[in-house]
Amino acid sequence: MTVKIAVVGAGFMGRLHARTVAESTEAELTAVVDRDPEVGRATAEELGTRHLAEVEDALHEDVDAFVVAVPDRAHVGPATTVLRAGRPVLLEKPMADTLEGARAIDRAAAEGGTGVMVGQLLRFDPRYAGAAAAVAAGDIGEPVHVTAGRIAARDIGLRMNGTSSVLFYLGVHDVDAMQWVTGKRITRVYSRAVSKLMPAHGVRSEDAILTVADLEDGAIGELFNGWTRRSDDPVGIDGRLEVMGTEGMVAVDVRDHGLRVYGDAGLATPDALHWPEVNARIRGDLAAEVRAFVASVRDGATFPVPTAAAMRNVAVNDAILRSVESGKPEDVELVDEAESAR
Repeated sequence: MTVKIAVVGAGFMGRLHARTVAESTEAELTAVVDRDPEVGRATAEELGTRHLAEVEDALHEDVDAFVVAVPDRAHVGPATTVLRAGRPVLLEKPMADTLEGARAIDRAAAEGGTGVMVGQLLRFDPRYAGAAAAVAAGDIGEPVHVTAGRIAARDIGLRMNGTSSVLFYLGVHDVDAMQWVTGKRITRVYSRAVSKLMPAHGVRSEDAILTVADLEDGAIGELFNGWTRRSDDPVGIDGRLEVMGTEGMVAVDVRDHGLRVYGDAGLATPDALHWPEVNARIRGDLAAEVRAFVASVRDGATFPVPTAAAMRNVAVNDAILRSVESGKPEDVELVDEAESAR
């Protein structure tokens, strides 16, 4: 069975998803949905498919599933519309920009009798998956403290232009990694933010947010996220994870992907893992994520990223933003498996 997929959103991540679907041998890209006719039509023509202006238009087409890759603050509308219509959704991370929004999406999935898979990309990264497997196997004993974060180039913050928080565009990766790899929920956070670079360029956004976190069973953690690296820095995203345990440690270092190119323009460290182009096709973590979604839809299987886990990530970010606002530690609202069984 070839799974027919429509991609909603023709921005940076939407185009990547659409191309990945179009190149898949198990899926067919049936439409690109975007309200901007110029952007949507250009992407559709490039990939040999149709452009549709509205999600509702695509629901009248022969479409088995949807990828929703609009900006995170616009997730709720298209995701709930598609889910209530009984079509499964691959939803670009984060699930939503508020816990209320994430719960609305979860309720829509229940109403439509279908499921949503949130695209937590690092769950398809062999390095992070290896770290999670090592901790689950007891190789490092009981986690004691954990550090997770990433500092990206300021170009990303400027490109986002206030349409997303550094906490949701970047930080949700590390919140998910901390909880998934350790197997422990973050229960309480104390966070501080700084905003100097972005406002100087007319962008209403934080530059960076740092957080001290309490985890279950007494473990502690630190989260760091920012888009503050210089534009000419050869390291586009400095990402790291380190879990210290009672018997050892596990660490992931993604300051580069093992590929360095040095020429007249200086040193570059191109992406070689997330969505690299290999033999004219997108490969890496994104292709693995799309394959997993397609296989689950085709086989009627459980999605590999639990909805409750994605909701817990949003709950943590909610608490972090409350802490930034209040200047005090804030408890993370509880999301358990019973709240979302999908």
